[in-house]
Amino acid sequence: MIKTMKIGQASVAVEIADTLPAMQRGLSGRPSLAPDSGMLFIYNDKDIRHFWMPNMHFALDVLWIADGVVIGLQENIPYQSTNGSISRFQSNAPVDMVLEVNAGWIARQGIKIGDVVVQN
Repeated sequence: MIKTMKIGQASVAVEIADTLPAMQRGLSGRPSLAPDSGMLFIYNDKDIRHFWMPNMHFALDVLWIADGVVIGLQENIPYQSTNGSISRFQSNAPVDMVLEVNAGWIARQGIKIGDVVVQN
């Protein structure tokens, strides 16, 4: 399912990952992600979220979202660490949504902590 959401002044088309199989698969195996699109992980509760990037082929930016507000940003996460292992990352605080977008998207769109997130 594809939805549009607004973060601050930016719009992004998101694919929803709200089932365990979709969350486990994530963006793995895809050669790329279309510009101004992403994958939105939606959870039923707020918790520290852990991610890893097996079988990834491109770098990501990640927005950590709680109660409809951006509470954390990670930019230019490589799909592979410098020693060749799979990259792993986590939120610094409990979140109920996580948005993965192409690396560089946060900077291009001027996204900042405190931006309001609205799903259409």
